[in-house]
Formats: sequence, C-alpha cells, structure tokens
Amino acid sequence: MKLTVCRLRPVLLGLLLCLAQGAHADIYLCRDANGTLVSSDRMTNDCLTYGGKVIGSDGTVRRRILTIKEQAAQAQAQEAAQNLARQQRDRQREDRALLLRYPNETALEASRINDLNRPQTMIQDARKQLEMLGRQLKQLHIDAQFYPQGPLPLELRTKLDENKVLTQQENDLIVGQNAEITRINREYETLRIRLKPLWARTTTGP
Repeated sequence: MKLTVCRLRPVLLGLLLCLAQGAHADIYLCRDANGTLVSSDRMTNDCLTYGGKVIGSDGTVRRRILTIKEQAAQAQAQEAAQNLARQQRDRQREDRALLLRYPNETALEASRINDLNRPQTMIQDARKQLEMLGRQLKQLHIDAQFYPQGPLPLELRTKLDENKVLTQQENDLIVGQNAEITRINREYETLRIRLKPLWARTTTGP
C-alpha cells in the first residue's frame, strides 16, 4: 500500500515533535552513593540525597539541585532574613512613633519629670507620715514610763505594735518608690540614647 503525501504529513509532524522534544530535554547529572556521576532524564533520589545539577541541551548548567539538607538550610536562611527585615520595619515604626512623642530632648525631659512626680510625691507623703509616727512613738514611750514594773496596758501595747507596723510599711514604700525612680530614670536614659541619632537626622535633614 502506497502512502500519499497527505497520509505521510501527520507521521512526519509527529517525528519532528519527538525529535524537538528530545533535543530540548534537560539532563540531570548527579552523584550516587559511591560518588560516581550519573546522568538521567529525570530527578532521582540520588539527586535529592547527594545533590547535582541540571544541564541544558546546549551544555550549560541551568540550575543546581540542592540536597534536602541544603534546601532546609536555605529555607532557614530565608526565614531568618525575613525575620530580620520584619524586625527592622518594626524598629522603624517604633522610631517614628518615638519621634512623634518626643520630637526633641526638651519634650523627653518634660515627660521624665512628669513621670517622676508620682513616686516623688508618694515618698514625700511617706516621710511626713514617718514624722507623725515618730512623734506618736515618742509619746507612747513617755506613757510606757508610767509602768516601769508591771506589764503595759493592752491599749498601749496595741498602739506600739501598730506604730511599728505602720513605720515599716512607710519605709518599705519609700524603698519601693526609690526603686521606681531609678527604673524611670534608666528607661528615659535608654530612650535618650536611642533618640539622639534620630534627632540629629531630623535636624540635619535627609
């Protein structure tokens, strides 16, 4: 049976397509467990285990094949870079917010003084209370002199105990508020160090 030109055309087209696909097929060049280079027309387990590269039809290296371990390391590095970029963006937002709140050192110092007002006032009130308790204790000791031999009356003993407890409370309050003053000053000093270069940039301009 003779093949006409019309019947040969689909066959020839198919052969041409197969040849074209074969001509442009990539080659996977990887090492096996023995370290020997092995070529294949597809990705193999050796490629994922030991790595390799993809060679194009023109002989150039199209890409490297990373091992699973290398892929994990690459993903970890990308995640670290993304986290760093996110932290930098957050830092920039915080810097802008700080500049809005404290546009200069005068504003920062005014805020520091305002924040110190409460603990300082509490310390002043506690010291006044201690002075009052001291006067009360002095009078209680005078009253106790009337009982040199016998036990003190219950009311007098109760007042002495109360005076002792209240005095301790006021002293503890002073210690706590002094610690708060130290914390506030330390916090504002940290802010000042952070804001100084930002103030300098806003003063000199871009």
